Amino acid sequence: MSDAKMRRIFVALLTALTLVLAGCGTAAETSTTQATTPEPAAVTTTTMAVQALDIMAVGDGFLSSIPEGFLTAGDVAAFKEAVDVGGAFLIDVRQPDEYSEGHIPGAINIPIREITKHLDEIPMDGQVIVYCKSGYRAALAVAGLQLLGFDNVKAFGPSYAGWVDAGEETSTEAVAAVSLGAVFIDPALIAAVEEVYLVMPEGYLGIGDAVAMQGAIDAGAFIVDVREPGEYAEGHIPGAVNIPLRELITRVDEIPTDVPVVVYCASGHRAAIAGSTLNVMGIDNVRIFGPSMKGWQAAELDVEI
Repeated sequence: MSDAKMRRIFVALLTALTLVLAGCGTAAETSTTQATTPEPAAVTTTTMAVQALDIMAVGDGFLSSIPEGFLTAGDVAAFKEAVDVGGAFLIDVRQPDEYSEGHIPGAINIPIREITKHLDEIPMDGQVIVYCKSGYRAALAVAGLQLLGFDNVKAFGPSYAGWVDAGEETSTEAVAAVSLGAVFIDPALIAAVEEVYLVMPEGYLGIGDAVAMQGAIDAGAFIVDVREPGEYAEGHIPGAVNIPLRELITRVDEIPTDVPVVVYCASGHRAAIAGSTLNVMGIDNVRIFGPSMKGWQAAELDVEI
């Protein structure tokens, strides 16, 4: 069992004990509490109240500890092995109409905007792999779920497009999702993630193609390259500031909040994790250049060294 899961169990038990002890007060005290305490907002998972949420600490704990591979499940061959041999649980985070037109066999469908409404359907033990059409929404899903404590989740980068291009089997038969029981997550943390994911606009926090990126730069956007320093040194978008993904929260004071901010990486995966995480942290002026450096170079735009 991971340290994160052990901490969640400890917090849940400690909170339960606190609630029991609180119930030992006088009848008058109990009556007053019942009369003045509002009912918590309904959520689809069972939650327990915990101490005040330090959202930045949660974000830093996630980003600073991301392993090599940045939570990707590898290529088609590695993905198939994870499913066929490792028994990985699959989630398709596309829209229902995309899913119904064809999906990877065995995958359940939880659209990215509805992730927080279906947490009880996602295992917290064993490998979980999410995918979308091209990999971008899958990276967003990984960020949201990891922030919520699902440290067993990775993204299949090639996603459905890569699966189809490899000539692999697809299915149109829906797989029913099943509740796996209550999960215990700080409701304030669920609310922070939900505030971003539930209302994601068209484009899913992305700004579009290289032309749109150039337009954002011309309009004065602050550009952040979240790749490693060695990657940045080999060539980057002119004017971009290098803040590696793992250092993003510890250096968050370098990111302005009064002008548009755009993040990018090599292919869009790390940028999607970075942009969505910063939005959950409350820095809502951040958008994502999905095509990232690969798309910028394909458009034959200037590169700075």
